[in-house]
Amino acid sequence: LWDLGNGKLYKFLAHKPGVYESDIHALIQRSTSIPVPTIYQEWVSAGDHGVHIHHIIMQKIDGEPLYEVWGRLRSSEKEKLVSQLSDYMHQLRGITSSSIHSVTRGPLYDEHGFFFKQRNASHGPFTDDESLWRELTSHLSRNQSRAMQKALVKLRPLMPHCLPAVLTHADLHQGNILVRNGSIAAIIDWEGAGFFPRWAEYV
Repeated sequence: LWDLGNGKLYKFLAHKPGVYESDIHALIQRSTSIPVPTIYQEWVSAGDHGVHIHHIIMQKIDGEPLYEVWGRLRSSEKEKLVSQLSDYMHQLRGITSSSIHSVTRGPLYDEHGFFFKQRNASHGPFTDDESLWRELTSHLSRNQSRAMQKALVKLRPLMPHCLPAVLTHADLHQGNILVRNGSIAAIIDWEGAGFFPRWAEYV
């Protein structure tokens, strides 16, 4: 991440086909009051070894990460931030889909491996609980031990229903919540967002 010194930031990362943060920001700005940075330019270029590079020039938000300010806030200020965040998450969950997919209706990418076992690989789209379950447990299903197979049979009925899917940040933590003057100034880093099961943000 580079500060261009003119109220803009430049960041680059490995490109995930079909994933453009400007599409995600546009949907959020059109459908909610959640503050997100303005994206001025976004493009993809060829890199080494066949890896494409994703470039973004975006607005620099004046604010501090929540983890830096939380310890010095009064209880009333903390309650205000929690209320704001709760409202934003409620708005986000109001954006739904009948299947699990990226914002552009393509596959999802789990950058950190929190949801799917395989990081930075494409997953889905999924149109029902069973296809999602197969993907979530594919690495376990290859284990032929009777104990593992019995465990999977017992666990399957415990998985909550996945549809309708809701728009999910997928990497929401205190570093991605910027605070200014006691309010949330922006929620950032939406590149992993997509339509996930309602319970996915808690995983």
